[in-house]
Amino acid sequence: MTALLGSPAHAHGPVGEIRCDLNESAHPPLPSVIAALRDHVGAEHRYPPMRPDAVRRAVAHHLGVTDDQVTVGAGATAVAVAILADCALRARRRGVTDVRIATPVPTFDGFGMIADMLGLRLDPTPLTADGRPDLDALAERSGPRTAALIVCSPHNPTGAVVGETALRTLLRAVAPEVTVILDQAYVEYCTDPPDIRSMIRDHPNLVVVRTFSKAYGLAGLRVGYALGSRATIAAARAHEVPFSVGAAAHVAVPIALAAQRELAQRTRSTRTERDRLATMLGSMGCHVLPGEANFVYLPGPDGIAIGHTLRTAGVITREFGNHGCRVTVGDRRTTDHIVAAVRTAALLV
Repeated sequence: MTALLGSPAHAHGPVGEIRCDLNESAHPPLPSVIAALRDHVGAEHRYPPMRPDAVRRAVAHHLGVTDDQVTVGAGATAVAVAILADCALRARRRGVTDVRIATPVPTFDGFGMIADMLGLRLDPTPLTADGRPDLDALAERSGPRTAALIVCSPHNPTGAVVGETALRTLLRAVAPEVTVILDQAYVEYCTDPPDIRSMIRDHPNLVVVRTFSKAYGLAGLRVGYALGSRATIAAARAHEVPFSVGAAAHVAVPIALAAQRELAQRTRSTRTERDRLATMLGSMGCHVLPGEANFVYLPGPDGIAIGHTLRTAGVITREFGNHGCRVTVGDRRTTDHIVAAVRTAALLV
């Protein structure tokens, strides 16, 4: 496909920027959430609660767990900061001076940024050929200086999922003092997610991180959460920043969680459009990895070339070094524009 696409100049010129690089939802917040936020606007001169207990309670009720098994923060990134800060603190108390975390790469850029913030060293591990985290390699990378392992499923940026059996094998393989963080930012798009409640019950060192930024379409509100054992979550909650979860999030989250039927309709729509995009690209010779998130991933030099082509057509994608290109799924018109750009590039070679 690299030869087919040629140089980026072969694609037609910009027609207006289309952002397909941040994996934002193609849909705005649910109508009931928008209505509640509109009513709330006049109260923005008031502080939110110091602790996000109402949001915590809503999440816990939705998941069928107790409040003390949930920590909440300003987006999943802030929650990850709190968890990793506690992991680092416990490792240093054990006498570890060169504290490390390990995760398969390429992955979410924020993990490297958090490691730098906390003075941790990030040990990268590979992905398998189909874009899955190589859990055997991750287990082997874990050592006496490792404070935490991070696994994304669906993986960012490939969209590949890791099954419950494989996750349990990893959890049995690592030392109990090593926290395993399962990043499920895209779990709502999965067709068969693992039973996280039973996994947490069996493995107290597991922490599951989720967000309202993706399927729920609330990226601008910055609210995420983590679920784990009482002891693990209590330690992470010691790092919750007061007032960090805004008042708008307190309004939106309970309503969003109550609208599961509407959410399911939207995730089905996104999956359908994702599969349509992948099929149409595949019919033109593009290699698209199978995935279960709200994006498609085109690996290798061919994927990078396609990303360059789309950029000249006004579609902003996310490239990961020489590994490949991630394209967020938009609406039907966005898919048609992407496909037309790639087809035009091929015809002009």
